[in-house]
Amino acid sequence: MVRSFFLMIILIFFSGCGNQKIEENYFIGKWKSNDGASFILKQDGTCILKSLNYYVISSFPRNENQKLNCEGIWKMVTDAESGLIDGIDKGIKITYHAPGNQRDGSITFYISGEGALGSKKPLSLFIWDGDPDEMKRYTFIKEQ
Repeated sequence: MVRSFFLMIILIFFSGCGNQKIEENYFIGKWKSNDGASFILKQDGTCILKSLNYYVISSFPRNENQKLNCEGIWKMVTDAESGLIDGIDKGIKITYHAPGNQRDGSITFYISGEGALGSKKPLSLFIWDGDPDEMKRYTFIKEQ
């Protein structure tokens, strides 16, 4: 009986931790990576990508050492492609129009944060850099 009571308390505590409401407006602004890459998400749904590591986005040998500089559109999506990440099942999808020999495409950034379930602000955006099992992330932090 006591064991069931404590189990119920723990379940209630952890179910409340991941229920932070994430608003689309939070993501409007400039996001920057530690390699100098950045993107700007605008309120009208457009975006500008600057110097993103194109090889991380599209890992074909021809893309090594190339940067992605272009414009596109963005939106918040639910049920982000790889499922629940850090207690958050939403993501930011950017559809871009690439210049030159690069191809048009899309990127889904996963949302990660602070706390036990990774769902507390400040939030960051990331994509996997290679195999997700290696846990290497290409992370972007919002500039203040």
